[in-house]
Amino acid sequence: CSRSLCGVPVIVCNSCTKVAADKPASLMCELCREGYLAPSEVPNLVAMKRKAEEIVGDKCTDPNQHRLSKKPKVYYKDRIFLRRVPLTATFTKIKKLLGEDKVERLMWLVDKKSGAFYGSCVVLLSSPSDVKQILERSSLVVDKKRVKVSEVFKKDDEEDLFQHLAPQKEYPPIGAVMLNTQ
Repeated sequence: CSRSLCGVPVIVCNSCTKVAADKPASLMCELCREGYLAPSEVPNLVAMKRKAEEIVGDKCTDPNQHRLSKKPKVYYKDRIFLRRVPLTATFTKIKKLLGEDKVERLMWLVDKKSGAFYGSCVVLLSSPSDVKQILERSSLVVDKKRVKVSEVFKKDDEEDLFQHLAPQKEYPPIGAVMLNTQ
């Protein structure tokens, strides 16, 4: 549309293309033809929202009363989360890095569809004091790559990763290889 604040694109048929190219200022959208007037200023949406909240009075100041308030995170006491782990890492390398006697198991985190390694893993440690010691180090180095360390929090709907005792895998999984059979 040729009006200054409208900016609605106007579709022109093939037979009207020459007229539209000669006189682009004559193009108007359907809204402007019907008499709709675009606002002269861009509306302040933030101020409008605040004003609406004041009128409705639905603003909740107490976070405990808010029905969608978040629950505090609950952390596992015997696990750590390692991210940015290189594909060349192995269970033995991580076990040596963290301490042979401290690491009980390791779960490589993989994509659900492809089964490929994400670059993250969860490590089950022997005691909560081991978790504190490793978290104080904050970052570790595996195969010349800096690995980030953090706590693992519990999710309500998640089952325990170490519940099913599958055999410990030495290497991270690389995923399913899809062969093109056409």
